[in-house]
Amino acid sequence: MSSNHPTKIVISGGPGSGKTTLIELLKEKGHQCLDEVYRELIFEDSQENLRNSFRSQPLEFSEMLWKFRDLQYFDADKAIYKPAEPYVFFDRGQHDVVAYLKYLGVDYDPEIFDLSKYSYDFAVLLPPWKEIYVKDEFRREDFEEASSIYTQIKKTYAAFNVPTIELPLVSPEDRVSTLLKYLKDG
Repeated sequence: MSSNHPTKIVISGGPGSGKTTLIELLKEKGHQCLDEVYRELIFEDSQENLRNSFRSQPLEFSEMLWKFRDLQYFDADKAIYKPAEPYVFFDRGQHDVVAYLKYLGVDYDPEIFDLSKYSYDFAVLLPPWKEIYVKDEFRREDFEEASSIYTQIKKTYAAFNVPTIELPLVSPEDRVSTLLKYLKDG
């Protein structure tokens, strides 16, 4: 890793596994975090009284999501590197877009969704956790679907040789502690 760029860490997992909570706690501790744009896009969709385009037009929606995440990824390179805070955390990454398309069985152009340009230093995976899973207006999958999505996400990061760690099913604070200890000791 170049000493003048932050270490890029993607936080991923199936729906409802605690990613956003983990990101919020990392922010509270002063870490640079980039929020998930999916909910914002779905919210804008619903505000305009449009159908949930992820369900009705998954390829088109994924292309839009890809562009937003692309900006986040490359903007992170422009962040001022601080040795005391050398990490940037992403709430989901480009690999998640491809994983969701694969999960849905949607054919896509690998040249448009070219993952070779996105070399995260590693991915932190949050496994399915039935006790905390809640459906809401944005998260429409049941727990079994969320678990299947997680499996596809894990396979996609592995297929592109992104090193991964899986956090245990413990409190959000303990997850943050486990992650930060891993970063310190790693």
